[in-house]
Amino acid sequence: MAKEPTVFQKLEQQIEQLRQQIERLNVSEEQFQDWFDGQLFKTTHSAPEQYCDELAYNLRQLERGQGNAQQEWLALRIEQQMLALSRAVTFFQRR
Repeated sequence: MAKEPTVFQKLEQQIEQLRQQIERLNVSEEQFQDWFDGQLFKTTHSAPEQYCDELAYNLRQLERGQGNAQQEWLALRIEQQMLALSRAVTFFQRR
């Protein structure tokens, strides 16, 4: 019997799907970064797919578990980042 993927594995798959969609869009960083609040992502990204790297890093930190307050903050951050990336991808796909 196949083992059901964990929540973390499902999120990793979603992040990878976002990465692939972003790479297919071939959008410049300048076009992409204007989509996000300055506090949502680090501003050091030089390519749109690096937003997925940051998201994956945050997910790994959440999985490690560093105390309830930190985990709650990371979970909310991941949710906000995934939503923002999904919206940006959807916009650029419709252009």
